[in-house]
Order: sequence, then C-alpha cells, then structure tokens
Amino acid sequence: MKHSLHLAPALLLLLASCQSNPDTPAAAVAPPPAATQPAPPKAEPTTSEHIEAGMLAITGLPSEEISTAQLTRQLGRPDSIAKGAVECGGSLNLPTDTPDGDFWYYGKTMYEVNGTRAILLGFDVTSGKFKGKLGKLVLDKNTTLEDVRRFYPESAKAADKPAGPGRTGEEMSLPYYDKGVPVEGALELLFQKGRLQAVEFFNPC
Repeated sequence: MKHSLHLAPALLLLLASCQSNPDTPAAAVAPPPAATQPAPPKAEPTTSEHIEAGMLAITGLPSEEISTAQLTRQLGRPDSIAKGAVECGGSLNLPTDTPDGDFWYYGKTMYEVNGTRAILLGFDVTSGKFKGKLGKLVLDKNTTLEDVRRFYPESAKAADKPAGPGRTGEEMSLPYYDKGVPVEGALELLFQKGRLQAVEFFNPC
C-alpha cells in the first residue's frame, strides 16, 4: 500500500510536467479561409475634354464686357435688336430687378446688351471677318468637324446626332473649367454639312 502511495505522486508530477512543458509548441490553429470577394467594378471613364475659361482667343471682336459706346464704335449700329429677349441665362451679372436684356445682331454675330453694358454671346465665322483659336485649333470658315474631332474626339461625337429642335446642322459643346474645376457654361460649335458656321457661348438658366 505504501508502495502504491509513493508511485501516485510521481505519476502526478510526470503528467504535470508533460502538460506544462514550455518547450512543446501549441498546435497552430489555421485561420479560416478568407471569403473570396469579387473585384469592384471598374468605373466608367469620363471624358476629360473641356476648355479653360478664357482660353478662346477671338480675332476682330471685343470678347470681354464692354460698353455699348465701344461696341458701336467698333462694329457700328447692329443690323437688328431683339428687345427683352434675354429672359434667363444672361452673361451680364446684374441685379435681379434689372429689366431683361436685349440681343444685338451683327449678321449672325450676337451680343447681349443691358443698359450701357454689352458682351459677346456668339460669332459667325462664315464671313471671314472673325475667327477664334483654341490652343492649336483655329475656328474659322475653313474649319471642319473632322478638324475639331482630332482635338476633341469624345465631344465631337455629339455632332453625329441631329441638332436640337428648331436647329439645323451639327452641334457639339465643350464645357468650361476654371483652373481644373468645372464651372457653368460651355462653348458650342455649330456646323453645316461638316463645316463650322458659328461659335456660341452657352450659359444655363
């Protein structure tokens, strides 16, 4: 009996040493496999075609805001005037209680006029008197849609569709940016049978 009692503590010590042996590494538990996530869909690329505000240079016309006296000195009296036709989307910053402005037409070249202030809204290139330049792209009576397409291929796709209601020919527009930030408005190019007719400045209402 004494013999068995002496063995019991020895067995207990042996079992304890096996269980607490620091040299025996614990069995590594493999982490569960990560769920396979589908790759996020790629964002559709957006066109970066635009022009910076003030990028268009115009020959033969005052393009900045001027007085009506300066305008008539340079171009004479307009061929026609549309009184109060500027109901919204005007380019002149005026108080809200100011009467609607007028359109002054010199052939197909158009100015917005309000009181003694005037600003260019669009110019006709077919007469050869006026032309514009966007970087290396010349905008005159010899400019074709294909010329423009080489510089602005995405924007020019709009000209492949029929023009809007009440208009003929082909149209495309280039949005304005100011130091890389989009701003309201766009430069619209109007074509007839693939040849540039006019350049217009668009302001939303």
